[in-house]
Amino acid sequence: MTPASFGSMLAAVREKRGLSIQDAAHETRIHPRWLRLIEEGNIAAFGNLTYARSFVRAYSSFLEVDPSEYLQTLPPRGVIGGKCDYRYLVRSHGPWVREKARQSPAPASEPTAAGLRRINSPVPAGLGVFALMLTATAMWGMHVAEIHAHTQPEPLKPLPMAEAEKTPMSRYTHFRAAPNPHLAVD
Repeated sequence: MTPASFGSMLAAVREKRGLSIQDAAHETRIHPRWLRLIEEGNIAAFGNLTYARSFVRAYSSFLEVDPSEYLQTLPPRGVIGGKCDYRYLVRSHGPWVREKARQSPAPASEPTAAGLRRINSPVPAGLGVFALMLTATAMWGMHVAEIHAHTQPEPLKPLPMAEAEKTPMSRYTHFRAAPNPHLAVD
């Protein structure tokens, strides 16, 4: 069975059930583009047989069609070439896209910095700044603590008091109650 005949059979079964490509895509969770490629028989567009086999099995089981005879005609595994394979990844995309310069490996006589590499992430720089700020704050705190440790406060001086306040009971005399005229004895 050829891919085109199997694909046209799947399209006929889908149309017989009154389903559109969008309906089938919604039910199978397969993008409509891949379903169209299966129905057209363009298995090469998948680029890898694993994807092609998986999508064909899922679509066939949705339409209740046995794909075993068709899947046996496909090669057992590997990458398949064709109209829409992955060659577009190595082709030029036009003059507006800069080509990467092919670098030749460094001669064996020149030492290479294998351990050095450029880091493009801002995270290491941020962590470095944070560590620097934390260290500076700790050093400042230690400096301030050292200054306070060497200075001793002056002892407290007694407050000056008036002579009347020096006796312990004299300060409570002004709270004595005045004699009550209503309690006077005749």
